[in-house]
Amino acid sequence: MPAPRRTLSRRSVLTAATAAVPALALAPHALGQSAAPPDLSTPDGWLSWISTHRDAFAIVLDDGLGAQLAHRPRQAQLLASSVKVIHLAAYATAVAEGRLDPNEQIRVGDWERFYVPTDGGGHIASLGELGIPTDPTGLYAADPNRLVTLEQMMICMIKFSDSAAPDFLRVRLGEGALRRAARDGGWPDPDLRSLCAEYLFLVLPEHAPPQGAPVPARRRIGYRLERRFSSDAAFRQMVKDRLLHNPLPPEDVQKAWAAATAGGAASSLSGIHRSIATGTFPNRRAADIAQRILELPLKDHLPPGLAGIGMKGGSLPGGLTCGLSVRRADGTVGAGALLAQGDISVEQIAKGDPGVVLLLALTDPAWRDRLARTLRG
Repeated sequence: MPAPRRTLSRRSVLTAATAAVPALALAPHALGQSAAPPDLSTPDGWLSWISTHRDAFAIVLDDGLGAQLAHRPRQAQLLASSVKVIHLAAYATAVAEGRLDPNEQIRVGDWERFYVPTDGGGHIASLGELGIPTDPTGLYAADPNRLVTLEQMMICMIKFSDSAAPDFLRVRLGEGALRRAARDGGWPDPDLRSLCAEYLFLVLPEHAPPQGAPVPARRRIGYRLERRFSSDAAFRQMVKDRLLHNPLPPEDVQKAWAAATAGGAASSLSGIHRSIATGTFPNRRAADIAQRILELPLKDHLPPGLAGIGMKGGSLPGGLTCGLSVRRADGTVGAGALLAQGDISVEQIAKGDPGVVLLLALTDPAWRDRLARTLRG
């Protein structure tokens, strides 16, 4: 199920963007929790969690006004859907260079060839936004011949965290284009994989690589599995049937699976958001395109003094992540990234808002000092 929608407040403007960080529709059987775990939708709840999980938390931020904060900045941790900022940067670069037309018409059925319905409702929300009815399962488009524009698909990737769009784009442009865009944004060696395949590894463990397989091997196996899934309608139907009629593994298995998915450093995630927001991304037109899409979810809900908030968050069992930038009316720019992984329950993920930590740390010096003290212990 998608994460619950929350209402906008001046204290946490990012709660308006909960669709951008939906929890996976996973872990139907939550493990037992101690009484009153920290509420990760609130600033104080995050401080409480961080105080006992400093080795499971990474943050990097630069408020653009002289204040910086870093905790485990280069430690690789779970990225979840935060990695999609790379796909957006690659799309924006291809549009800026004339290699992609944002108004190109795409069959929804071709988009859905990469869709495994374990994304917390991101794809369903995308179809709803675009006015596309679903089939009787409620998971797929009733008419796969419906058309959307390429840019609409990319907006859904950011706004609702649709997880089929990134693989559609990677196959279209090639992995090299994504790596180039990441490098242009200051992310030298991104962990790029098929999201489709990573979900399939959970749903079809018999097709998963051996536990502990090196990332390059996992990526190669994943690309082969993705090609089969995207090209073989009968195989896709088998996966759909399994998801409809069989429970997913328990939460501990899901957390172990999530921990093996793509990882990265908060410094890299923060850097690419900063390069887009400041326009230092080498292709300025590409930066403008990516910035516009990142800022769309919150463009009508900005607190005083801010001209834009660009963000892309993510969640998987046991983890919440976010990269974020703020553009101020005076022209200054702040940016940061947060990666939290470990003892985070399904309920905490469903309510959790990692963006609240970054937004407050970038805009409220007193709260940033509280966060720094918590990190020092």
